[in-house]
Amino acid sequence: MHKIIIVGGGLAGSLTAVYLAQRGHEVHVVEKRGDPLLVDSANADPVNSRAIGVSMTVRGIKAVLAAGISRQELEQCGEPVIGMAFSVGGQHKVRELTPLEGMFPLSLDRTAFQRLLNKYAVIHKVQYHFEHKCLDVDLEGKSVLIQGPDGALQHLQGDLIIGADGAHSAVRRAMQSGMRRFEFKQTFFRHGYKTLVLPNASELGFRKDLLYFFGMDSKGLFAGRAATIPNGSISFAICLPYSGETSLNTKNREAMAEFFSRYFGILPAASRQELLEQFFTLPSNDLINVRSSTFHYKGNVLLIGDAAHATAPFLGQGMNMALEDVYVLITLLEQHGDAFGLALSEFTHQRKVQADAMQDMAIANYEALSNPNLIFFLQTRYTRYMHKKFPRVYPPDMAEKLYFTSVPYDELQQIQKKQNVWYKLGRVN
Repeated sequence: MHKIIIVGGGLAGSLTAVYLAQRGHEVHVVEKRGDPLLVDSANADPVNSRAIGVSMTVRGIKAVLAAGISRQELEQCGEPVIGMAFSVGGQHKVRELTPLEGMFPLSLDRTAFQRLLNKYAVIHKVQYHFEHKCLDVDLEGKSVLIQGPDGALQHLQGDLIIGADGAHSAVRRAMQSGMRRFEFKQTFFRHGYKTLVLPNASELGFRKDLLYFFGMDSKGLFAGRAATIPNGSISFAICLPYSGETSLNTKNREAMAEFFSRYFGILPAASRQELLEQFFTLPSNDLINVRSSTFHYKGNVLLIGDAAHATAPFLGQGMNMALEDVYVLITLLEQHGDAFGLALSEFTHQRKVQADAMQDMAIANYEALSNPNLIFFLQTRYTRYMHKKFPRVYPPDMAEKLYFTSVPYDELQQIQKKQNVWYKLGRVN
């Protein structure tokens, strides 16, 4: 048995804790927020601008179920998704997807899923340090300095430290300052986002089994996504630039009212007004891209999830890759008999390739969604038609592989590249 310290008790951190505790390890989780299982916890992650409306694809579902978590309980945290709807000119172009492995993606209530993970962590006797901040990490000593809500300092020392503490990871900062030749690149997308919520999605004409995309006809002004969550509400992620009359920082209510009327005209006036009020009330969030040259330090420290490879949610894979990270880590620990040095080195070798491919595709998808034209829709229809007509020659629909399988991201990227080549040849012919 080893003592393992996980910094960050979000989705990836809590799933890691469940897996490791099942294997008999003593697991400690340091989490700056309160206990989500306590209804009255003042600092528990609320239903806020980042806590709802994420999509769990098949790769994420597999990682969760392999931890022994009930499929029925997981499905109660979300709504199954069978297709996508693209809003153009006030009309939705629906594209239905076909399940390839008997599973549908879930439009997830993130808060409900977090509580489910914490429930299983408690069952397996994971020790949480809620409302504690990680101030420093000793890479060689394998210890973390944490501070509680009363300001008291404490050192936790273990056999392995795992950083699951997000895009602004304290564990990664320690690796940046404590490792030679550690390369790190952080970039921001030109858009940020706000998440707005309306009740009674079905009454507003939204199907709970579709993901909705907006902004296809905005000439690059914005990109939007909407999904129904289990309580029946519809969650809108609105991505806009930071400056201008129509932007995240605008003070011009008339400009934003016109924006919602133009691009969300299918909604009743009262609903558009509610979106407008939320827009001026809720904070905005950055879209960040993080790349690290390595995800580990010796057999002592490991980065997973956004701490290792944060990216914008334009491919819907950030959470899913983080959950898959956990599954890959546990698989490697089993293969190497908990020899941390070998397992962590192999983890970086495998996941760095996948992270780079996923981030490249997310950036490409961001550009397509925020600067689309008619060719975007023609290429999609052409791709599906050609694969159906010539399945042995023409590559399959990348979107269906992405949402309905756990095919590695670098293979999906190659499919995408082949589609682009074939599409250009088809247009020439």
